[in-house]
Amino acid sequence: MPTLAIYLDAPMMSWGASSKFQYRETGAFPTKSALIGLLAAAAGIDKHAPDEAQKLAPLTDLKLTVVKIDKQNIPTSRLTDFHTVGGGYDKKASLREKMSIPKKASGAPFGTVITRRSYLTDAAFIALFEGDSTILTNLKAALLDPVWGVWFGRKTCLPSTPLTPTIGASPQAALDELCEIIPKLKARPLAECEHQREARQEDSNQEGTFYQSDQPTAFGDHQGPVPAPYRARGIIHHRPQ
Repeated sequence: MPTLAIYLDAPMMSWGASSKFQYRETGAFPTKSALIGLLAAAAGIDKHAPDEAQKLAPLTDLKLTVVKIDKQNIPTSRLTDFHTVGGGYDKKASLREKMSIPKKASGAPFGTVITRRSYLTDAAFIALFEGDSTILTNLKAALLDPVWGVWFGRKTCLPSTPLTPTIGASPQAALDELCEIIPKLKARPLAECEHQREARQEDSNQEGTFYQSDQPTAFGDHQGPVPAPYRARGIIHHRPQ
């Protein structure tokens, strides 16, 4: 199956698969919703357009495998950033500043909101998208000349290495070709790499399958009936022996 490989390398990444209220956690691997959002931004798919879900569908149909890359002598760790929102505003200030003050549902001031946001630091991955060759070719062109900026989970998480989109005849071929282009990467068989791959129908009884609600159907708010923005997706986590 034709496969598009992209390199994800940055000082900080954040993949929010289970964030709750003021605690914005990050997963250990990139989520499909974040990566599809990255592709959609590059392709210029407007999340506020009424046909967003239709344009997004060919991207979400792609099967995803994410390979973890071990950086030599640079361990991946987590960083939690402490934020305060809404403190220090003058209630007698301009209308624009008043609009920034957090409020309760009743409209009364909420006061200062404290949030904690987690990031992966010094992490690197290779994302492999399998699917229709025409779609992959168009996405490769979009990633080389994106309509909107791309980042890894949050706008502060910018790539430190070019995404280097590469198309191969199979996931292994795309992985090998990308590793040839980026000198610091060493090509290895997928079976020898820690990775997460999207479960297929034939994997229904595969041991170790878990489910994560990161299959997006739409990112924007639309008028009328809207499908659930995220659906559950089966994932198989492979750790080499």
